[in-house]
Amino acid sequence: MTLEEARTQIRRDSAPLERQLEAAAAIAFSKQSELSDLIRCLRLGGLAAEIAATALHARTGRPFSKDQGLLSADADEWTRYLTNQLQAAVS
Repeated sequence: MTLEEARTQIRRDSAPLERQLEAAAAIAFSKQSELSDLIRCLRLGGLAAEIAATALHARTGRPFSKDQGLLSADADEWTRYLTNQLQAAVS
């Protein structure tokens, strides 16, 4: 699956689970995917979100949260974290 196909799949509400997982994996492993693509995968929930969260942790170097288990798969929490990191970088 190409990156563009993966982006299309994660935007479809009716995409079958196996296509969502394939799309999440394609996005997670693509060096051309954007953080917003991974956030969209987080919003799918389930295993697709876990795949995206793993990729986000790897890309950002963010330590795993001890209070939430191994990793954070919450899209809103990741958005806040990334916004704070960007603000800190430009300050």
